[in-house]
Amino acid sequence: MRGLEAARRYYSEWFHPFPWAELKLSEFAGLDNYAQGFPTDITFSESIGFLTLPTPESNAVLLVTAHEAAHQWWGNLLIPGKGPGGNVLSEGLSHYSALKLIEQLDGQEARRQTAKRMEERYGKDRRVDAEQPLVKLDGSRDGDTVVLYEKGGWTFWMLEDVMGRDAMHAGLQAFLKQYMNNADHPVLQDFLAVMRPFAPSPEAFDRFTRQAFFEVVVPEYRVTDARVSKEGGQWVTTATVTNVGAGRMPVEVAVTKAAEAAAPQGAARAVTRVEPDAGGAARVTLRSGFAPERLVVDPDVRVLQLRRDQAQAALTPP
Repeated sequence: MRGLEAARRYYSEWFHPFPWAELKLSEFAGLDNYAQGFPTDITFSESIGFLTLPTPESNAVLLVTAHEAAHQWWGNLLIPGKGPGGNVLSEGLSHYSALKLIEQLDGQEARRQTAKRMEERYGKDRRVDAEQPLVKLDGSRDGDTVVLYEKGGWTFWMLEDVMGRDAMHAGLQAFLKQYMNNADHPVLQDFLAVMRPFAPSPEAFDRFTRQAFFEVVVPEYRVTDARVSKEGGQWVTTATVTNVGAGRMPVEVAVTKAAEAAAPQGAARAVTRVEPDAGGAARVTLRSGFAPERLVVDPDVRVLQLRRDQAQAALTPP
């Protein structure tokens, strides 16, 4: 109920006012494991909601509720075209919406943990030899499901980082307004055409969307030669961050006192930003007023990548 009520409130604010009188869940016996969001009514298996306990790493009940509620907007108000990439506007945008709602309700750490689980599923279940770009995705190949949901949701999340929250919301509202009562049902190219005028930097928008939607690229970072020295009252950490994967994304690199890979919100940290090309490397220098214990690439889990556990290094202060 918390997720359902919050979805109705926040999705209405972010995307478009909810137009119907009610929004409800209809439980059915766990003879199958799925949920499906019809207009005003989400059919929901007891096996993936009512008999599921949340864990510190994943609140599956909230994720499924938030995703299916998002279909009221992405799939019902907006009915995508049936061509390649069309379904990304339904499932990918619903996963993106769910990430936003989880962060709104339970904070950044809950969103980070959910995003990590999505990223792990994508890395495990994708078919490298068969993966298609999002604009060509048609569900015909092995591995398409995790590209549709996990990579799709992550890609819209990263697009919001490129555009900024307010511009992303304004673009999504314009997209819905143009197409939700339109007999011409959109695919991804139509979505991008509507969103681009809202981007503060059309060049950054084009650079990101070209690789994220039209190519199959995923960064993969490695940290090497990480060292810490003391200069006066500061600690200076240097390291090399190499992108051994594909694509190019701006990514934060942080040092933190926390021994865990992602420092808790509010923990002491020093941050810089790099953008290594595929196969390229960047040398980073971070100064901190504390003795750092770990260097982490993408500490806030904002860039989809492969083998995240290798994108960090333990530090030994002098």
